[in-house]
Amino acid sequence: MVREEIIVKARLAVMLKKQSNGSYYAVCPELHGCYTQGDTYEKALENLRELAEISIKEELEDGTQIEELYSEESTIYSDMIVEVQR
Repeated sequence: MVREEIIVKARLAVMLKKQSNGSYYAVCPELHGCYTQGDTYEKALENLRELAEISIKEELEDGTQIEELYSEESTIYSDMIVEVQR
């Protein structure tokens, strides 16, 4: 079996939220349009990983320098609390 060469290794932020029906909604805000769902947390994360791989491959094919955009050194991870008043 021949293993494919890894050309990009990216650490991406993800958000998963349990829906009222018990399924999970998952989004990767760093990749435009990268969101999905799954019946379980694990399935939603698996689906999101597959979409992220496809998205990154498409960006590479379009000539985008993914290594610079999604390297661990160029990404800051944080969270915030938002208060909305009436």
